[in-house]
Amino acid sequence: MYSPDSSSGSGSASDFDSKSAAKPNSKLFYSYKTIEAPIRTKIAVGACRFYASLTSCSKESEARSFLNSVKEELPDATHHAYAYRLGIGDNLLARCDDDGEPAGTAGPPMLGVLEKADITNVIVVGTRYFGGVKLGIGGLVRAYRSCAEAGVSAARICTRELKSRLTIRIPYDYLGGVIREVETAGGKIQHFNYGQDVLLDVEVPMRNALDLPGRVAAASRGEAEISSIQ
Repeated sequence: MYSPDSSSGSGSASDFDSKSAAKPNSKLFYSYKTIEAPIRTKIAVGACRFYASLTSCSKESEARSFLNSVKEELPDATHHAYAYRLGIGDNLLARCDDDGEPAGTAGPPMLGVLEKADITNVIVVGTRYFGGVKLGIGGLVRAYRSCAEAGVSAARICTRELKSRLTIRIPYDYLGGVIREVETAGGKIQHFNYGQDVLLDVEVPMRNALDLPGRVAAASRGEAEISSIQ
C-alpha cells in the first residue's frame, strides 16, 4: 500500500503489498488506477491563470516533495492548493489543502476530481495566478475543479497490478519445476540465494498469489517451503 510517514500534511514496480490490499471482511483489490507520468496543464478563468501539476506518488513524503518542487518552479503564483490520494480500500489516505484560499474552495474540489476518476497514488497541485478580479466562493470552487479536471483529462491513466512478495526455499532437484510455476503465475524471481537449498525471492500478481503455494507444493512434492509472504 502507500507508505505513511511519521508526520502528515494537513487537511508509489509495486506500490502496494497484499497485507494492505486486503483485510479481514474487506473487499479484495488486485489492481489500481493511477497516472503514468507527470503532467502539467494550464487553463484561464477570467483574468486568472490556473495550472494543474500531477504526478504519481506512493508516500506522503513524495507528495510533499512534489508540492515543494511545483512551488519552486512557479514561485510567483498566489496559491498552491493541493489534493492527493494514497493507497486503496481500507488503507486509502486522502488529504487536501486550500493554501490560503477560502476554506473548501480549492483542495476539496480537486480531491473530488481524483475520487471521481478513481485514481490513487497521485497528487494534483492547483496553482493560481491572481488576475486582479475576485472569482467569489462559487467561482473558485468551479475554477479549481476545472483545473484538476483538465490535468486528469490530459494525463495517461494506467492500471497497475498489486503484487505479493514471497520467499521460497527449494531443494535443487525441484528448482526448475518451481520456477515454471512462478512464471506461469505471472511472477518474477527477484533474487536467487544458493546454499544447502535454493532460496528464491519472488514477486507475484496478487490475484494469483493465493493459488501459488499449492502449485509450488505439487511441483516440489511437498519439499518447498514458503517461509514468508507479504
